[in-house]
Amino acid sequence: MVLAGAGRRASPARWMLFAGLVALLALTLSACTGQNIGGVSSGWNALTASNGVVYVGTKDGWVQALQDGDSDVPVGLWRFPPSASDSGQELKGVFGSPIVADGLLFIAADSGFLYALDPEDGSTDNRGWRRPRGQPQGLAPLVAGPAYDSINGVVLSPSDDGKLYSYFAETGDDFWDAPFQAGDKIWSTPAVGTLDGIAMAWFGSHDHQVYAINVSSGEEIWSYRTGGVVAGRPLLFDGMIIVGSFDKKLYALDARDRSLQWEFEGDNWFWAGAVTNGSMIFAPNMDGNVYALDRDGILQWQYDSGAPIVSRPVLVPAGLAVANRNGELFLLDASRGSSQRELRKLTLGSAEITAPLHAVGDSIFVGSQDGSVRRVDATARRPLEEWWCWNPENDNNRCN
Repeated sequence: MVLAGAGRRASPARWMLFAGLVALLALTLSACTGQNIGGVSSGWNALTASNGVVYVGTKDGWVQALQDGDSDVPVGLWRFPPSASDSGQELKGVFGSPIVADGLLFIAADSGFLYALDPEDGSTDNRGWRRPRGQPQGLAPLVAGPAYDSINGVVLSPSDDGKLYSYFAETGDDFWDAPFQAGDKIWSTPAVGTLDGIAMAWFGSHDHQVYAINVSSGEEIWSYRTGGVVAGRPLLFDGMIIVGSFDKKLYALDARDRSLQWEFEGDNWFWAGAVTNGSMIFAPNMDGNVYALDRDGILQWQYDSGAPIVSRPVLVPAGLAVANRNGELFLLDASRGSSQRELRKLTLGSAEITAPLHAVGDSIFVGSQDGSVRRVDATARRPLEEWWCWNPENDNNRCN
C-alpha cells in the first residue's frame, strides 16, 4: 500500500527560498565531498566504537582502527586500505557513522562503495565484501551512513543517486530485487525498527519527503512531504517518527500512517538528528540551539551553544553532550527543571565538529574536521576532561 504525500504546498516565494537553500546546500556538499581546488578528498571524520576499539572513517579516505586504553594516545591496529597505492579500494572520504553489526564493520564511502570489513584486521579477504562489485565508473557518493536490520540480517545503504540499496550483511548479495527509488539524493541515515513485528525503515530525502518502507519487501508504506530537504536521521519515539527538515521545522509523524501529530519551528535548519532519553526529545538546530520538547512537542527548555549544530548529540549518564561547529563540546543537564542548564564546556581546538558524536559509558568520542579524534571523559560532577587526542597528520599521532 502506498499513500500519497501530505502537507501544505509551498507558495512561489517559499519555492524561491528553498531553491536558494538548495544552492547553498550544493556549496556545502562541494566542501563535504572533498571536491576542493586542490582535489584533496575530505569527509567528516565519522566514527564508532565497539569492544574497546574505535573505528574512524577519516576525512582523507581511510578507515583506521584504534585500540582504546589508559594511555594518552590510542594504538593503531590497522588501516584500510593498507597503502596509498591501492587505488582499487579508494574511499575518498567518509561522512556517515560506521556501524558494527553481524560481526562486520560497515563503512559508506564518498567513492560510492559500501564496505564490509573484518573488524579484526580491516580486510575484505575472508569475511568482508564491497558493493557494488567490480570497478564501475561514475558512482554516486554515499553521504548517509549505513543502517542494520537485525530481523532480516540486512544492511541498508542510502545513496546520492536517490536509491536505497539493501544487502545481506553476511554475504553482500542483493536483498531486494531492485533498490528503493526516492525522488532525489538521500543523505538521511535510516532509522530501523519494528511495527507489529514487521521490520521498518524511515528516512528522508532531498525531494523533501519522509519515507517509511517495509524492509522485508522494499515496499513503500507511506511518504510525507515537508517543506524542505530532509537530511538528518529520523528518531523513532513512542510510536512517532521525529524528523527535522530544512524548512526549519521538526515534525512528529505517526510511524504507522504518517499522520501529523505536531510540528515545532526553529530559527534555522534541523540538520542533525534528534535524540531521546525516553521522556524528552532533544533536537539540535543550525541556529545553535538545542530544543528540548516533551511528547506533545511542547518546549521544555532550550540552550544556545553560540554556533550552528550539524553533529548529532549523544546522551551519557551525566547529561546531554552537544558539539557545535566552533569546536566546542557542552554537557547539558537534560532534566526539565534545572536552574543551571550548562554543566560543563570544553573547547576542542578551532576545527569544526560536524560528525555525529558517539558515547560509550561516560566517554564521548569526537571526530573533528582537522582529522583529530578525541576521547573525552564526562563522569558526573567532574570537569570534562580530554582523555586522549589522536591525529594522524602528526608524527607521533598526538594532537600537540
